[in-house]
Order: sequence, then C-alpha cells, then structure tokens
Amino acid sequence: MQGYFADAYHFLPNKNTKPVYIGTHFSDFAQDFLLYLLSFNKNFFNDIKELGARDEFTMNFCDKIGIKSYLSRCLTLTLDRRKDASFNKVFFVNFDKKYFKFVPKELFKNAEFINQKQNYTYNEPFLHEHWFKKSEDLLNKYKNEAALVITTALHCASPCTAMGIPVVLLCENEEQMGRFSALKNIIPIYNLDDLKNKNINFYPKAVDIEKLKEYMLLNLRLSIQKAQNLDIDEALLKDTREKISTFKV
Repeated sequence: MQGYFADAYHFLPNKNTKPVYIGTHFSDFAQDFLLYLLSFNKNFFNDIKELGARDEFTMNFCDKIGIKSYLSRCLTLTLDRRKDASFNKVFFVNFDKKYFKFVPKELFKNAEFINQKQNYTYNEPFLHEHWFKKSEDLLNKYKNEAALVITTALHCASPCTAMGIPVVLLCENEEQMGRFSALKNIIPIYNLDDLKNKNINFYPKAVDIEKLKEYMLLNLRLSIQKAQNLDIDEALLKDTREKISTFKV
C-alpha cells in the first residue's frame, strides 16, 4: 500500500487481497472517509497489526484511530543512485514564478521548467503502461541531466535525492509540511519565510542515503514475509524500523 491516497473512495483492497501498508499516506479526504467507514464498521482495521506511514501526518491519524504505526518513509527513496558524471542543468519543478526573484540569477542560465502535476496532452492514451513509461522517462531526464533540482513537489524531491541529485525543497503550506516529513533529517525542508529571508542554500550537495535504502528494503522484505505468516526475526524488524525513522544525514 505504497501510495498517496487522496481524492477517491476506492483505494482500499477487496477482501481477497491482504494489504501490506508501507509508504502509506492518507490525505484529509481519505482520513474523513476512513473515519466515516469506521463509524459503521469499527473492526475494519482489526487485522492491521501495524501500518508503515509515509509521513508523520499519517502516523498521527493512525494514532487517533488506534492503529499501531511507524515511519516507513517513501519507497521512492530506494531508487538507484546515479553514477558520477558531468551534469549542468537546473530543473525548476512545480516552482511558481513568483518565487524566482529570491533565486540566484545564475541558476537560470541553463534551466528547465517542469510541471509534474500537469505533464500531459489531451490526445494521450489513458493507459497504465503509457503513464508508467512517461514517468520513467521524466525520472531518467532528471537522473541524466540535473545538476540541481529546485522544487515544491515531494515526488520530485524524494526520487531525485535517492538518485544522488542535489535538491532544494520548498514547503509552501502546513499541509505540505505534514507530507514532507517523509524527508525529515535527510534534506532541509525550507518554508516561505526561509525563502523571503534568504535562508536557503541554493547550492547544496547530494546526500548519501545508501544505508537508509538498505533498511527500507529490509523492512519491506520482512514485512511481506510477516504478512505471509512466515517466521521472521521480530527483533531485527523492530530495529530496522527504528533505524528508518531516526535516520539522519
């Protein structure tokens, strides 16, 4: 159940599917829906012994409704790190033009501006394979060209950080701050005051999270095995989850 469950009612698996909740985010909309659901069926989540929350926002909701949870972060942080090479392009991704005046002018010399949330044309097919390939192509574009990414989008910042790309992440509001905690203690999470007061480092270095990737993939494997009722090392699972939630660069 790695995903951003936001604006629809049909994200819950059917009774023939056993979900493993890792990297899960419930938006305000999804939370309201789940509270409504639990008012009719208070035992709906009884089989969920623990939920891997992508962020602190979802963890707090789980605590509210009595589900044991832990910070699993987002699995996009496990993408492969790119090999060292020469990169020279700055990508501004979902970064509003009104913020440009706060950015050093030299960063615009070889820049590209991308809107990930509306990266489509109306004649494109509504097929999973098409959009998977298009997403993959965009990630590879960052991987092969980006010297720096400046963004307000978590699902640009997270995979780019994993791939070893320097990232500047700007949080525009409180709702984003709750979601962006998936990157807490990995890269700085700047707010609008930081931007206006010139407290942003626009020349960061790429961070090394290879150990975090190992912990996250081990947690994924052990969690799936546990859901299959296989014998696992519970102490190792507990320790691995603790290392994920407390990881710092």
